[in-house]
Amino acid sequence: MSSNSSITQNKDSEHTQLSSSSAALKAFQYSIPIEYNVIFGCPRSGTTFLFEALNALPRSECSSGHLFPLALAHLVNRNLSPDIYQCIANSFEFSIQDYLEAVYGNRVTSIHKWLSQSMSTKEMFQSLKGQRRIKRFVYKEPFLAFSPELVYNALPACRIIHIYRDGRDCADSLARKYKVLTDEKLMTLKTAEMPMGRKYDHRYVPWWVEVGKEEEFLGYTPYIRSIWMWKEMVRRCRDFLERSDVIASGRILTIKYEDLVRSPLEYGEQAVNHFRCEMTDQLRAKFKAARQSSVNIHKRRDPEELKLAEKVAQTELAQYGYL
Repeated sequence: MSSNSSITQNKDSEHTQLSSSSAALKAFQYSIPIEYNVIFGCPRSGTTFLFEALNALPRSECSSGHLFPLALAHLVNRNLSPDIYQCIANSFEFSIQDYLEAVYGNRVTSIHKWLSQSMSTKEMFQSLKGQRRIKRFVYKEPFLAFSPELVYNALPACRIIHIYRDGRDCADSLARKYKVLTDEKLMTLKTAEMPMGRKYDHRYVPWWVEVGKEEEFLGYTPYIRSIWMWKEMVRRCRDFLERSDVIASGRILTIKYEDLVRSPLEYGEQAVNHFRCEMTDQLRAKFKAARQSSVNIHKRRDPEELKLAEKVAQTELAQYGYL
């Protein structure tokens, strides 16, 4: 594990230097100058609630997934050449600009935001008159938690929020609601959790499972496999976010899901301020909708399965304060 971490840090450092020099040599100006903001965290960690609340930020456009193929967040973990990595990183901003050009000044989108109480009446009328000016873009993609350095390098001035949640709860929601990582789904490479993998028997093992642990992984239930994915995501995030240069940048805010739903206005304001904005009535209303009902949902599971899950992800659960 320590040698892999060292390789990852060296690779991240190389990518950071490469991105910085490329940004300095950028030969053109994007058509819509804008502040970039990104939200990521293991699926079912509260990324959707946070995104929907921040959708009410004034003078903002928001998008969740789709515009940037999530498989690329997996792909950059392969041993790519610097030019291929840079190509993928560049495509991130290209995709955002293409999206913004498509929706900029879209009156239907503005009316929809206003009806969902995510836009003030004043801003809605500005949009109808063609006078609305966008200041920031907010993008949410949970699977970027597999490659937090990608968005950091691809958008050198962006602000990022990493949200995390008890892995036992994440795994419960993933397995129970979304039926992820079942034997049936492991028979193809067509899921968001595993667009890449290696054939073992009649199934594939995800790329994020260490070589030599194939039988162990396949012997577990989808719930245990889900917490395995959680531990890999939060470990990668922790390794990257604790780098001294990343900390010094001040570009990343980490929020604990349980704190957010227990004190939504306090932590919601932190998120809003991190994206260089101030609280509004619309934002307060969105954050006040937070519910604690999904906290500790893992306690309904079979005690023996839960004990095994805690063994598989013991280090990460302890590091994040859940054990």
